[in-house]
Amino acid sequence: MEFTIKTPNDYYNGVTEGVQFNNGVGRTNNENVRNILVNDYHYEDVTPKQTEEKAPKKPRKTSGK
Repeated sequence: MEFTIKTPNDYYNGVTEGVQFNNGVGRTNNENVRNILVNDYHYEDVTPKQTEEKAPKKPRKTSGK
C-alpha cells in the first residue's frame, strides 16, 4: 500500500527519512517509515481511504420443494 504523507510546510521540497517531498507531499510504500514520519515528525497521513467494493450479490437459489 502506498502512503501519502503531508508536511506542516506546504513549500517543503526535500528528503526526510528517505522519502522525497515536493510541495510538502511525499509518498512511501514502507509502513515503518510512514509511522516514523507521522509519530516522530508529526507529519500527516493523507492517504485516501480505500473503500472495499462489495461484490454484487447473487440471487439466492430456492429449493424446488
